[in-house]
Amino acid sequence: MSEPHVGWTVEQRAAVKRYVQFAAAFAVAGIALSVFLIASGNSGGWALLGIIGCISAVGCVFIRRGKDGRF
Repeated sequence: MSEPHVGWTVEQRAAVKRYVQFAAAFAVAGIALSVFLIASGNSGGWALLGIIGCISAVGCVFIRRGKDGRF
């Protein structure tokens, strides 16, 4: 038998909120740096933008799966 899904505790939700805010601050800084690099003609800006996008997508999937209790 599988155990019932009870969801995240208040402490877990607070921790996730802090981590998301921390990650968002670095993502904004990274996107700004990426835009600057792209505007100055450096192709590394596109790579940085792709890396930030991949990390954000993985984080979203992780949070959604955690909320659904599938871990």
